[in-house]
Amino acid sequence: MSKVRKLFVFIPVAVGLMACSAETVTTSSNLEEKTPTMTVSKIDYKKKSEMMERIKSPESVLSILIQKLESEWPTLFTVKTEEELLQRYSFITWHILPEAKQRLQKNLSTLHPEYQEYVRLLKEGVLPAKEYTVTNISIDTYSAESITVTAQYELVLQNGQHKNMEVSMTANMNFEKFNQRFNTSEGELLPDPATKEEEQVRDFIFSVLTIDEVRKLTREELFLLFEQ
Repeated sequence: MSKVRKLFVFIPVAVGLMACSAETVTTSSNLEEKTPTMTVSKIDYKKKSEMMERIKSPESVLSILIQKLESEWPTLFTVKTEEELLQRYSFITWHILPEAKQRLQKNLSTLHPEYQEYVRLLKEGVLPAKEYTVTNISIDTYSAESITVTAQYELVLQNGQHKNMEVSMTANMNFEKFNQRFNTSEGELLPDPATKEEEQVRDFIFSVLTIDEVRKLTREELFLLFEQ
């Protein structure tokens, strides 16, 4: 998943981490008057970022598309109600916040053709499927600008019949555009760093928000990672 999107989704966490790195002085008499400000500390954030990058698995537009089509997308075929379908689809396409869900609903008829098909199949009683199998995933086009991946699924319906479905997805190599069905503009960007030290702090925050392989770190590295 891209750094940009994860930052948008987890911006409150990022702000909290930045607050932790700030040096503030407060007492019971002036607690409300003082506000945390980001100042340069002696913590080696560059070293922390390098440590996170070492354990990070490479992620690309291709890997995201494959993961979406192979693991997440077929779960839409097993939902039982339209409300459950909307909630699942919102999550898969990164429409997390209430405002984003509202935008999604406004654009369902224009930007999300598969969704309309799934609603129709639900109403007709074809879905939910009893089970599904991902039968094939192919890379149709791959260039410096964009990539297209197609997934084929075989569904076992409630009456025991089998139904084949196909989903193709094209994404731009620029994560900020990615694919029109996916929301990449939630939240607010962190301010641009004013100094090299602030840039290292921000890079560390990015690395923490975009990694789920912390388990690879040694005990000593874990102590270093969370040192304040």
